[in-house]
Amino acid sequence: MDLVMVEKGLLGIFAAVTLAILLAKIRGKRFKLPPGPIPVPIFGNWLQVGDDLNQRNLVSLAKKFGDILLLRMGQRNLVVVSSPDLAREVLHTQGVEFGSRTRNVVFDIFTGKGQDMVFTVYGEHWRKMRRIMTVPFFTNKVVQQYRFGWEEEAAGVVDDVRANPKSATEGIVIRRRLQLMMYNNMYRIMFDRRFESEDDPLFLKLKVLNGERSRLAQSFEYNYGDFIPVLRPLLRGYLKICKEVKERRINLFKSYFVEERKKLASTKPMNNAGLKCAIDHILDAEKKGEINEENVLYIVENINVAGILFSVF
Repeated sequence: MDLVMVEKGLLGIFAAVTLAILLAKIRGKRFKLPPGPIPVPIFGNWLQVGDDLNQRNLVSLAKKFGDILLLRMGQRNLVVVSSPDLAREVLHTQGVEFGSRTRNVVFDIFTGKGQDMVFTVYGEHWRKMRRIMTVPFFTNKVVQQYRFGWEEEAAGVVDDVRANPKSATEGIVIRRRLQLMMYNNMYRIMFDRRFESEDDPLFLKLKVLNGERSRLAQSFEYNYGDFIPVLRPLLRGYLKICKEVKERRINLFKSYFVEERKKLASTKPMNNAGLKCAIDHILDAEKKGEINEENVLYIVENINVAGILFSVF
């Protein structure tokens, strides 16, 4: 009896898989979907692709299926383009249609459901945030204003490497010193502040919290919940850790940077012509009612993400 049940179960699974493959092929032809690996029920191409969607794997898939291919990740379809012309079509010609990033549970936690600029949905909020951020970050005047500071930071790296006796014998890990340089470049623009050394206590706190945030956000664990919703209950512990890290980071940004800058501004009031660094412009926008305190803190979160990414490369 048990063997009969097992046999029926296996036949049922085989029939379901066969039906799913046939339906996928029919649907693909009907909607003219790009080619790609054959998906399996529920998981799609997840089991074939795994957790690693790096450029090498995507290049390998492009060689097999062409410059435009389809990956079915659970309930989501991902279209991968691998040529300059197609990239231009997606990013430039149809930029409005593809302007928003895909939302997921982890980035909603770290950005307060899109209260920032980088990970928000393309629309009125993004345009407002871009306008506020353009003056302190994305103008030639900013480049000229901070050029000498950046050169000073680069020269400091060279001096420190030369002063370290291990440089000429055992060798050193220069990435750590470059990480300090990139943080100083970002924090000079944002807060008119810098960290004196790799052992600066505040710098070490930032590195730890930013490192945790980077690890959690770049992990593919959360994708199981996004791509296959029935698995989302299994992520409760993971998402709880994300929320705790987010709160610690936001509190650190608020206490050590935003509030301190507000106190400085209250003792030395600045008019628009006297705004000194990026956070002054952002706090001025908050004062005018264009954004709220949460938006300010999540902009700082974005700047820290930029510091993390630049440090990696």
